[in-house]
Amino acid sequence: MPKQPITEVPRGETIASYSKHEEARAAVARLAERDFDVSALTIVGSDVAIVESMEGLRSWAAAAGSGALSGAWLGLFLGLIMALLGGDQSLTSGGLLPALLIGVGIGIIWGLLMRWQAGRRGSVAGRPQVLAGRYDIVCAPARAAEARLLLGTH
Repeated sequence: MPKQPITEVPRGETIASYSKHEEARAAVARLAERDFDVSALTIVGSDVAIVESMEGLRSWAAAAGSGALSGAWLGLFLGLIMALLGGDQSLTSGGLLPALLIGVGIGIIWGLLMRWQAGRRGSVAGRPQVLAGRYDIVCAPARAAEARLLLGTH
């Protein structure tokens, strides 16, 4: 049965704190290797910030390329639908390739229009990430002492 989504910060005892998420995950993995029931654990990030690494200006060529790729997928999808609904004739008459090419053309135009509409403000490409300053491993109180002992953080 899938877990329910977490709707509030988990309560429990903090058994260890780390500055990197990978370190906290490695600690949970060490507990799992020692047969600790990790379903009693939660990693909670604190001091959360959105960090966006800038990748540079988004060029017209990049806008056209991403538009072409999106359009190709749309054209392929529509071409396959036409081929399936058209029976045997549309499979042999080449209905798939024209739909693909039309999709690419429309995608390029759409990508260039979106780039033009964004102007200078939208021409900088970035990659946002949510990061935390500290990652606490929170454990159910009944199992916290055992987890600390296994981690060596008592």
